[in-house]
Amino acid sequence: MSPIDYDQDVPKHCVRYRGWLPACKDQKERTKNRRPLKYFTLCAKQAIDVFMLEMEGILQRDRRGCLPGVIVCEAREDEAVEIRRLVRPPVGDALIVGRLEDILTFQDTPETLAVPPDGEVRDKQLRRLLNIKRNAQRLGECFPFDVVNFDPYGSLVAPRLEANDLYLAFCRLFELQLAAEDFLLLLTTPVNSADAAVRAEFRERFDANVADHESIRDAVMSRHGTTEYDRINQTERVAVEVAKSIIIPPARANGWSHKHRGAYVYQRGGGHTMLSLVVEFHRGEDNVCEYVEDVVRIVNDMPAYYGPNDAAADAEVKKHLEEVITYREQVRAEYTS
Repeated sequence: MSPIDYDQDVPKHCVRYRGWLPACKDQKERTKNRRPLKYFTLCAKQAIDVFMLEMEGILQRDRRGCLPGVIVCEAREDEAVEIRRLVRPPVGDALIVGRLEDILTFQDTPETLAVPPDGEVRDKQLRRLLNIKRNAQRLGECFPFDVVNFDPYGSLVAPRLEANDLYLAFCRLFELQLAAEDFLLLLTTPVNSADAAVRAEFRERFDANVADHESIRDAVMSRHGTTEYDRINQTERVAVEVAKSIIIPPARANGWSHKHRGAYVYQRGGGHTMLSLVVEFHRGEDNVCEYVEDVVRIVNDMPAYYGPNDAAADAEVKKHLEEVITYREQVRAEYTS
């Protein structure tokens, strides 16, 4: 995918403004008596999400002018340099450089275990592994977060799940969050090129839910006029597909109940279709009734769709994006002059 100018990406901001922002406000309200809200993000150098949440009072600076509890992970060194230069001090030193999938799936090897804490390492590959290990330890110490914005460069639906390091890293999040009472997940992934095995799993889970749960079957029939998987428009069923096959299994495996607050599909140039899901998690296993209610809610009310023409016509969202950019530049001028 070619570089994206997020300052001009109105379809993406429709999702931030209509989905992320109200959910983050609610999460802030839930955590106000605990501590400042902790936020994890994979923001690009424009950091629209960070400055939006600060502008709206959800993230607040301390006396040093920093945003406590904000951690950024960036895979590309060139982007990280820009984030350091342009986004500081909002992230301060809380910027971890490396691929999230490498960091969250890191496991020690005999070679990494054999290196003393201050030992000299000449082997380039071993140095790389030790750097990933340090990042894994550092990031692990930052958990849990109140809001996890999982918006990586890669896809959660390709390649097949068991071979997808990004998906394995996503599953790891639910383990690292176990010390939390609750948290909000903002998940974004491209969905136009799912692996064949993932599509087969989507179909299998969809058919099983329709067969096993009358409420889900009735909701699907009412919304789409059919319960046949292939006759339902992919854009219409994608939120259910990702929720059931990507999000719910690792959440349940780690004792998290869930509630989907919103699902948003938006398009970019080059045929890229993106899905963003907003999901609340609470400690405690969900029962069958809660699961069915959640799926029915997704079928009945989601996803909202934002194509380029829809976004271009949304004056409220465009105005808000302009306000965030203006605010960001004011902050940067104050702290980088």
